[in-house]
Amino acid sequence: MIETLVKNCGILFWPQLILNIVVFALVIGYCVAWRRCEIAPSKKPWESQLDPLANVAVAMGLFGSVIGFISAFSGFQNGLDVNVLTQGLATAYYTTGVGLFTSLVAILGSYFLSVMTSTGRSG
Repeated sequence: MIETLVKNCGILFWPQLILNIVVFALVIGYCVAWRRCEIAPSKKPWESQLDPLANVAVAMGLFGSVIGFISAFSGFQNGLDVNVLTQGLATAYYTTGVGLFTSLVAILGSYFLSVMTSTGRSG
């Protein structure tokens, strides 16, 4: 599975991996801080970090799509090359999927933290 992601995400694999790690670390870190009652209910520090990262993840996924589509359809210059076409489309769809997944984790993490701190419940 990891090998397939590395192969199909192409040059955007490492930036997307780093972004995934940062998003997951922030969500887990803020959840732990909330559980330990270290976050004041009136403050929502994750919003200034997770919300922009969600947008960056989507943009990076769409950028990967553009790169993949350009790669896929550049194979038509010398006739139809099915291997170039499928590899380019795979890159487009994998990078979009990874970007959307990362964005969903950031958005849902931010929403969960907002709900939990607004209810006043802790640990």
